[in-house]
Amino acid sequence: MSEQLALIRTKLRHLGRMAEYLGYSLEQVQHALEVKDWEALNPEQHESLAAFRVRFIEFQEHLGKAMRAVAMFEEQPVERFGTVLAFMERLRVLDSAERWHELRALRNAVNHEYEEDSARLRELFDLLQAGTPVLLGYYESLRQFCADAYP
Repeated sequence: MSEQLALIRTKLRHLGRMAEYLGYSLEQVQHALEVKDWEALNPEQHESLAAFRVRFIEFQEHLGKAMRAVAMFEEQPVERFGTVLAFMERLRVLDSAERWHELRALRNAVNHEYEEDSARLRELFDLLQAGTPVLLGYYESLRQFCADAYP
């Protein structure tokens, strides 16, 4: 097995664990998202929201690195991440590069606007909650591509 292929497998195993943690955080945060007054969140709810935010951000970051590693193994240009995303679309790992960019923008927004405006924060966490299954689906598609392509 090549060193690059071993790296891809390691990244996918790591993403598998991260996916479990992200799924757990999603379950935990769903209770906080039911709260009407975000000014009244208790410390446990804030902790759940913070963990979910960080896990979403890290999962997307590591998923992007794994996609880049696959593109490199397939001898695709990787200098620009847009070309990696286009390649992932061709492999049907992503439904659209535009959706990836939307999730990336959401990730950046929640990272920079965290805890400043409770109404905006609620909106961002609703979007993170909706985006989580999308990211998990991208991971599963990448994992399945690698399982089929590199048995």
